[in-house]
Amino acid sequence: MKIAYIILAYKYPEQLARLVRQLNSDDVSFFIHIDKKTSRAIYQQVVAQFKDFENVFFIKRHRSMWGSFECVKATLEGIKAVVETEVDFDYVIHLSGQDYSIKSREQIKRFLEENKGKEFLEYFPLPCSKWKGGGLRRLEYWHFRWNKIHLYFPPEKREFKSRIGTILYSLLILPLPTRPKFSEEFPLYGGSFHWCLTGKCIKWIDTFVKQNPNFVNRFKYTYVPDEEFYQTLLMSSPFRDNIISDDLKYKDWGNDVNAINTKILEKTDFQKLKESKSLFARKFDATVDSEVLDMIDALIESDSSRVD
Repeated sequence: MKIAYIILAYKYPEQLARLVRQLNSDDVSFFIHIDKKTSRAIYQQVVAQFKDFENVFFIKRHRSMWGSFECVKATLEGIKAVVETEVDFDYVIHLSGQDYSIKSREQIKRFLEENKGKEFLEYFPLPCSKWKGGGLRRLEYWHFRWNKIHLYFPPEKREFKSRIGTILYSLLILPLPTRPKFSEEFPLYGGSFHWCLTGKCIKWIDTFVKQNPNFVNRFKYTYVPDEEFYQTLLMSSPFRDNIISDDLKYKDWGNDVNAINTKILEKTDFQKLKESKSLFARKFDATVDSEVLDMIDALIESDSSRVD
């Protein structure tokens, strides 16, 4: 079972190294993207700590602001790098630098062997009830990011106390262009931005994006496109019938129904992690709580000893 991991990271070099060491074995390769906005010092630290790893590769860097198309470009760079090795990987798994495995290498491989040929990607049709406005505004509006400022066009209609103000505002936004609709050939889907896909599916994606730049470019200037790009593409692909709506990852969104980020997992979450059937979990921050990572490592070591 040959596995490739595409890992997107931008901070915490030690935590990234810990993740790689935990997953590392002879039949595993790592394709790491370090965000271009990451400082040179941190980037050099990451590269230095993997200098003796022949199975660790660094891919072309992009400045991936949260919610930007650059996040999609970074994963596509990883897919391209995986394909260019000409190694027949059985599975390619997309992780972030703040993910961590909650199952042993042996358990991961056994799960993939038992589910060989299946694609793991959370998906749901758009519009949906879980995203604001059904999620369609993510794709139908023009979205721009400038530092931490998020702008979108056309702005929604607004009612002002002054009728004249309402009329003037309506006239102001009237000439702003609407985005062209997606082709009916590609029904819209959303879901988690992480996935676990077969090597055959990865090769198909690489070929498709090279031959269909218009499809790829349509996701530029959309909102959080990495939560729609792969779902919309693969749900109209030859792999559709093999997709399981699961990203194999434990997450806790906390009590905020409108949260855009999952909570940081700590040792108080360990029992839930222990009972989870997922292979991975996110997200962790060793500067907040490193003990939970120690507890996971001890659990994995204990499970591996029982198997042996």
